[in-house]
Amino acid sequence: MTETENQALLEEDARLRRVRLLIESACYRLRRQVSTPCDAVDLIVETKARVLELFPDKAPQFDLIYLPRLLRLVRARWGTADTRPVRVSERLLSGKAE
Repeated sequence: MTETENQALLEEDARLRRVRLLIESACYRLRRQVSTPCDAVDLIVETKARVLELFPDKAPQFDLIYLPRLLRLVRARWGTADTRPVRVSERLLSGKAE
């Protein structure tokens, strides 16, 4: 392995650690700090944007791996009485039309 390849792997590993930290931080905030479902959706949108800054071409992977986890926390905290904002946010975040 060349020095350039090694450096690229180290940089990718650092970005992956940053993504894990962003997701864990968002999960904590969804459980403890966010006060409304709308604020929760804003946090998820912000988290997705920050992850895509690190890995711009990975939006489908975010929607497949992290979005369900984050939305599950929203549903667990605020229940399912009014899930319309969550359903709308799922479509907006995943890029699907209504």
